[in-house]
Amino acid sequence: MKVSVPILDKKKKQITSDTLNFLKSNVYNVTEVTRQKKLTEMLDHFSHGQSEEVFIIQNAKNKEARAAFVDLDYFNQLLTYKEAIEEAMDDLIEEEATLRRNEHATLSLSEAFDEDDIDFAALLKEIGE
Repeated sequence: MKVSVPILDKKKKQITSDTLNFLKSNVYNVTEVTRQKKLTEMLDHFSHGQSEEVFIIQNAKNKEARAAFVDLDYFNQLLTYKEAIEEAMDDLIEEEATLRRNEHATLSLSEAFDEDDIDFAALLKEIGE
């Protein structure tokens, strides 16, 4: 049974009991992992075949220092999906560009992109090389 807890920021998703259970059982402090046998337990968990289990290891002193610890086969599967999606997107973009190759542009480059979207100096440097 999932129980949701509303949070103040409406842009964020609600916290569910599943989220809290994940945090309780799968998020470890780096000190906890190094001083106890947690790392061995996590690796043993992955020794029984591919697992979708994810563990989070974080540094309590630096909130930005955190990483996901996942089964290597599962990570490889995720990378394969990512590569397939990127290839499909490239194919779609190439197909659309081919369809439009003989059309005349109705917007200038500066009109098509916001100044913050592209570093024109870097772009011109890349074209020049």
